[in-house]
Amino acid sequence: MFFASYYVVVRMMAMCLLCVCPMMGMAQGSGETSGVDAQTKDIISYVQHVMGFNRTIPQEKVYMHFDNTGYFEGETIWFKAYVTRTDNGHPTDLSKVLYVELLNPSGDVIKTQKYYINEQGQAHGDMKVDSLFGSGFYEVRAYTRYMTNWGVNAVFSRVFPVFDKPVEEGNYTDLSLDTRLYKERNPNNRDQQDSLYMKAVKEGLYSDNTMKTVSVQFYPEGGDMVQGKKCHVAMLAVTDDGRPYHGQGFVVNKQGDVLASVETDTLGRGDFTVIPDASELTMKMMNAQGREQIYTLPAARREGCALTLDVVNDDVLATLQSSSGVCGELIGYVLMNNGNIYHCDTLVAAPLMELELNREQMKEGVNQMTVFNSDGQVLADRLFFIFPKLSEEDSITFKAETAWLKPCGKVTLDVQTLPNATFSFSAMDAGTMPNEKQGNLKTWMLLSSEVRGYIDHVDYYFESDDKEHRKAADMLMLTQGWRRYNWNEMAGLTPREKMQPVEDKFYVFGKLNEYRKRNPVNGVDMQLILYNQQGQSLTGNTKTDKDGNYVFGLPFLDGEWKMFFYTTIKDKKKTFRVGVDRQISPTPRYISPVEASLQMPTGANMFVHKEDEPVPDGEEFIPITQKNFVLENVTVKAKRRYFTNDDFKFKNENYARRWASVYYDIDRELDNIRDRGEVEPTIFEFLAKKNMMFNNPECIDLPLVSGDTATWSEWYGHMAYGNQPIQWIVDNGETMNAGAITSESGAAGDSFFPQWMDEIKSVYIAPYDPDQDSRDVAKGALGEDPSSVADDRSNYVKIYLYLHHRFTTESNKGLRRTYFQGFNEISTFEMEDYSVIPPMADFRRTIFWAPDVKADEQGKAKIEFFNNSTCEEMYISAEGMTPTGQMVVKD
Repeated sequence: MFFASYYVVVRMMAMCLLCVCPMMGMAQGSGETSGVDAQTKDIISYVQHVMGFNRTIPQEKVYMHFDNTGYFEGETIWFKAYVTRTDNGHPTDLSKVLYVELLNPSGDVIKTQKYYINEQGQAHGDMKVDSLFGSGFYEVRAYTRYMTNWGVNAVFSRVFPVFDKPVEEGNYTDLSLDTRLYKERNPNNRDQQDSLYMKAVKEGLYSDNTMKTVSVQFYPEGGDMVQGKKCHVAMLAVTDDGRPYHGQGFVVNKQGDVLASVETDTLGRGDFTVIPDASELTMKMMNAQGREQIYTLPAARREGCALTLDVVNDDVLATLQSSSGVCGELIGYVLMNNGNIYHCDTLVAAPLMELELNREQMKEGVNQMTVFNSDGQVLADRLFFIFPKLSEEDSITFKAETAWLKPCGKVTLDVQTLPNATFSFSAMDAGTMPNEKQGNLKTWMLLSSEVRGYIDHVDYYFESDDKEHRKAADMLMLTQGWRRYNWNEMAGLTPREKMQPVEDKFYVFGKLNEYRKRNPVNGVDMQLILYNQQGQSLTGNTKTDKDGNYVFGLPFLDGEWKMFFYTTIKDKKKTFRVGVDRQISPTPRYISPVEASLQMPTGANMFVHKEDEPVPDGEEFIPITQKNFVLENVTVKAKRRYFTNDDFKFKNENYARRWASVYYDIDRELDNIRDRGEVEPTIFEFLAKKNMMFNNPECIDLPLVSGDTATWSEWYGHMAYGNQPIQWIVDNGETMNAGAITSESGAAGDSFFPQWMDEIKSVYIAPYDPDQDSRDVAKGALGEDPSSVADDRSNYVKIYLYLHHRFTTESNKGLRRTYFQGFNEISTFEMEDYSVIPPMADFRRTIFWAPDVKADEQGKAKIEFFNNSTCEEMYISAEGMTPTGQMVVKD
């Protein structure tokens, strides 16, 4: 059990969860009015508030299991999602809509899909890796609308390498990948708040003349150092490019006395102990170039409580040191896991106290200890990790009936796991795996989802419960500044901002914004009409409240629907800016260079493979591609066509895709602007605000007035892209250079040039790259004879605009036209049935993907599939969950 021992005699008041209410009843029924009793009531009330918060506003977690560890352009990402409630660990019964996004290296969301979350808290789908602008490290995110209330760190995120399509089909040995991070690409849309380098820049540690090469962040245990108390401080050191820095440093005072020394490990982490006073403390560290760098430690508080928690030794010991201003106060502490308080107690603060805690009664995974006073203010707070108890029951085991792998041969696996568990299964060609698999359902739910950012080699923390692994896990916990479960919010000290709702069905809601002041937004009659290509339609009516808010409830829908809003007052059409609250995509997170790097896969899960023992006669593995097959006579019925039709060239966006590295879906961007109820800008205003690379060398500042065409025309008359001149190309034909519209051949022209976003459907930006000047034009991109296509690149940045060539309906009074995206269609993984057709060249890298394998009441299942034509070793991955939320994974 939990107990406490002190160097001073203190009054103990047990506050286990089972006796919180009786204690409160006794306190309320007592005639005592002492300060301690009043403080007890306050402490109990905060504990109850936190407990109630997690019951009424529980968080959700989502984990994604993928079919592979990396992809090539043109392939498909197959995935399975598991969504749980954090308060009880069960499959979620809250949200029913899952959002899955694909982000490029610069942080642009290039695909968003929706999937239905079933009664088991599961969903599965697929995403085609096509229409990309270059290879690189792409990010897949998954979340519910409700999850976005807790920010970007609360959503699921995984980074994958996406390689250029192989030149030769099936040849995956020559991996072509653009490894530049987002900060080396233009533009950069990722949040750099988590980058220590950017923090150092903001703090003035860097200048143009003296660029330092190591950034350091300090993390006092418990949150703050306290003057005169022995304080434990962790630190994290990284180089300018975000990689961990291994080095030595010294903590010194103003007199130059060395108070502590520290050496960071290979992950850039280190720690030291120091007794601070009111004066400034600094750390001196040598960088890789041998230059000394100086960093200022956080100032120590005059009053407070210093916390040290030892979770490395078997006996868990918490040490609390209180300043004179805190001593004598009644304070409380709680232990939380997944937002649930599982132990709490009170004590009278003293200069030095020790709490011995029972490790066996602690919850597995990430825990949180919070010390607070009777005002609810946090005195100390820190995370700690408890190694999960190992059990063979929560594993998925396979037994192969197949003795030898054969090209296109059948593979049969017998499965044993927990009864009634549902799991997803992937078999990969180990010879074509481009990256190592890191983590699984258990490592995410117990560790990765509870901390900020990427954890390198997360499986290491689940290898063993020895002191070495405990110390590594504790250093990870100490260097976290983010909390999934925020005490101030849960205790009611910080007001909760407007929350995104639980999406238990489809909703369309938002706010009307005034188009003209004489049209009030309250009591407006609104009609919503939706229809799809199959001729189905829906109609709904509502009325706005006094602030212009509205809401429509919809049934679950599949596919894309046209959506029309009609607004009237007393049966007369009135025009408003109809805002729709659906811009919920979180800010793209910071990605470290460690995460965006390739790591060779190991043989840990190489389950089915070719044995080293002598191969029986007739069982030799000979790839299909090395065998000779005779095809029947084939007659060529058509020759390749070279399109010369001007209309084909006019409409074909491949003309821009051949060079472009940036793409904007203007229809989508304009819809986002209208959703926010903002004034519609010109295309020039939109681009200048969207992409930091647009500038005006003669006029640095952007105009302040949005939509002021006169002011903006003066600005974009000399618009540049990264100080390079711009050539505007409309529908592959007409161009505009320096304000004049001409044809690409150079002849003068006076044709219409678009300025408003609703006239344009897409924009491509092809930045000038001197290294590409010698490249041939993408031959045949427009169906032209490749020999007739000449390289026309110049030192201009080319911006291609493609128009709608239709009349807009936006001018119609009292109408807004947009779309509604329902659930995406779920595809089925396909492979050839080689029991009925002869073997053929088959280069599947994901040999088999099954998102919904169900074990019977004895926990048994059988999986059957066919090998590809070249695989000699398979990598097996399986992860799943029981109906009660118990996780199962393949070891």
